[in-house]
Amino acid sequence: MCQLARMSDKADQEITLEAGTHWMCACGKSANYPFCDGMHKGSGKGPEKLVLKEVTTIPIKLP
Repeated sequence: MCQLARMSDKADQEITLEAGTHWMCACGKSANYPFCDGMHKGSGKGPEKLVLKEVTTIPIKLP
């Protein structure tokens, strides 16, 4: 699983991800946001699986 990401310096925050499977934080507690680092345990929320077939830039919202 590759979690190589590059944050842009745009105000609206975008992230460029390589093709592959990425586990994205859904609880907002991750120290490695927007990626899951397991801090969700006990929160009732788990990570969201994101599967990309090619390099993709996606918008993110900061927790």
